[in-house]
Amino acid sequence: MKSIALRYILVGLLAGALITAAVAFVFMRQQTPEAPPRAASVADLPRFETFGLALPTLGADRSVRVYLPPAYAGCKDCRYPVVYFMDGQNVFDAATSYAGEWGADEVLDGLYEKHGLAVIAAAIDHGGEARMQELSVWSNPEFAPAKGEAYLADLIGALKPAVDARYRTQAQAASTVIAGSSMGGLMAHAAVMRHPEVFGRALVFSPSYWFSPAIAQETANTPLQPGQRVYVYVGGSEGDGMLSDAEAMAARWKVKLPDTAALQFAAAAKAGHNEAAWRTALPEALCWSFAPACEATRPAR
Repeated sequence: MKSIALRYILVGLLAGALITAAVAFVFMRQQTPEAPPRAASVADLPRFETFGLALPTLGADRSVRVYLPPAYAGCKDCRYPVVYFMDGQNVFDAATSYAGEWGADEVLDGLYEKHGLAVIAAAIDHGGEARMQELSVWSNPEFAPAKGEAYLADLIGALKPAVDARYRTQAQAASTVIAGSSMGGLMAHAAVMRHPEVFGRALVFSPSYWFSPAIAQETANTPLQPGQRVYVYVGGSEGDGMLSDAEAMAARWKVKLPDTAALQFAAAAKAGHNEAAWRTALPEALCWSFAPACEATRPAR
């Protein structure tokens, strides 16, 4: 009997404790306002816009996703450099990506908060099944026909003019960066090499130099131009000769590098071929491209 009585006492104490905890929880929820829910998509965030763009040379329509820096709305006279990203579905939002996101908006917000670096980012979507053909100006029999020259012509003749017309940009080559990874890295390589009058900067991440032997030949014969800055990045765990190919390609440019041009080669020993690795490498690459913008730290506000 004593054990039964003791059991009832313990059950009663436990029930009382649970009721007290529940009342306290309800009281705390009433006293503390809930934080606003996070946006389900980057498209729901402020300072992010999307517009449709016709690519007349390629004969296609694409979405362009645009990030604006925090200071954009508050400074009507300010103009900003622009980073053009390939594979726009993967740049800002995991919801639109097939393999994760670069998190470029978070990276750029962080660089603004820490260093005051303010840039516009415009990311143009890839063509899905046509991606391999569109993002290389060099041919590969397995992925013929090559459509990269048409795509590059539309980057210059359609995308950049549309962004310059819609936003307060610094339109000169020294303030125009083209960035891409994998096949997008090939397009960034081709653009900065073939059109230095448009693209003064390039972020060439994990470039697919295996795609064609013609890339090496053209690079050896086409030096970077005075004032250009190119950042070549590769992960040491990407496999299939990616690291050695990137090292060799960067060396070809360095042989004839003008005094006022700059090339930075960076390798992350344990990084693979994925958006998470490129996101990690992006802050340093952007700081180097816009040097000395990141050398100072914004004062605490």
